[in-house]
Amino acid sequence: MYGDAMDFYIDNDRDGRMDDLTGDQSVDVEDARLLSRMAEEVERKHPGLVGGIGVYRPTGAHQGFVHVDTRGYPARW
Repeated sequence: MYGDAMDFYIDNDRDGRMDDLTGDQSVDVEDARLLSRMAEEVERKHPGLVGGIGVYRPTGAHQGFVHVDTRGYPARW
């Protein structure tokens, strides 16, 4: 509603699925965890953007992804 949150994954090959970001020949929760660590690095460099970072495992309904928001205080899940 306010544009202060985003769910994202990396799909450079445009197949509609998370890419293998860790290079382990598998698309799994570790790829989403890598993205969450990148989001935490952004928070460290830009404290005004502190907020929630959530890792979502792949399921039958979706590929794994990361939720990032700027709620003003740290939250992790």
